[in-house]
Amino acid sequence: MKRILIIRIDFLGDLVCTTALIRSIKQRWPAAELHVLANRDNQEVLLNNPDVTQCHTYVYSKHRERNRRPGRLATLVDRWELIWRLRRLHVDLLVIPNGGMHKNSIQFARQLNARDNRWHDAETGFDDRNPVHVANRALRHEALSGYALMPELGHINIDALRLQLYPVPDIRARWQTFFGNRTRPRIGLFISNKSSRRRWPIEKWRQLAATLSPQGEVFVFHHPTELPMTPIAARSLVTPSVKELVAAMSLLDLVISADSAPVHISSALQIPVVALFEARPEKYRRWYPLVRHELLYAGPEVASIPVEAVVAAVHRLVLSTEEVK
Repeated sequence: MKRILIIRIDFLGDLVCTTALIRSIKQRWPAAELHVLANRDNQEVLLNNPDVTQCHTYVYSKHRERNRRPGRLATLVDRWELIWRLRRLHVDLLVIPNGGMHKNSIQFARQLNARDNRWHDAETGFDDRNPVHVANRALRHEALSGYALMPELGHINIDALRLQLYPVPDIRARWQTFFGNRTRPRIGLFISNKSSRRRWPIEKWRQLAATLSPQGEVFVFHHPTELPMTPIAARSLVTPSVKELVAAMSLLDLVISADSAPVHISSALQIPVVALFEARPEKYRRWYPLVRHELLYAGPEVASIPVEAVVAAVHRLVLSTEEVK
């Protein structure tokens, strides 16, 4: 093995879940160059990762607004430049570690002339939107989906799996100044979620913050376009990039979030998590945090989870022992 390419051009949390596989591949073939094809939104997850030789940025042919340069012609030029650049690597092994079939990744991979191509197909993939898959196919954590394609790596124990993130030191130092001296456990509330089924009501976030504030330093993380409609008794943070988010999160003692990227970023940073899920085993058994955690679900939507259940989970993880870094 001289060069290996991993393609992961979907969501931020998905790439975080792939960092354990990246580490295992590098340990198996330490002399090989390990390249990753990511997208513009998730590539910063790999900053400072010592296992990655180079991270390449995917060019979308249809969604041109997501590309480095706007315009149809620029998109076509940049896409073909990327294809030829990756072809010139003469990749020995190409892996698409998605648990399900990711059509954009597979279509792109077919143009790269890799010697050995591995991805899940219609027989081995798992789609939680497909009731036949849910009823008949074995569930595995998404972090293990790539290992299923790599028998060379041997048996992997999910309990021993470790995700990998490396906060940028100077950015982390700046956030340390913002947070100030730690006097109580720092608790991060991640209130934004694109999916309505995974969105906890803002009123419940407000009640939770008010309840936890006497015992912990509570910080509210939210997307810049999703400002809280109701005042929350906590300091508000907006992180303009993934590297800023990772650096700020690395200073927390506990994260509370619905099923989304912060759950997996916390896992990689070894921060305990209270994770809010829909009551669907095909979701929470596939995406639960790989760190000490409390998993909560109560109905078909995250909104069904009561505030009292979250408060109790926080006390079990942190406040009862006042565990801080």
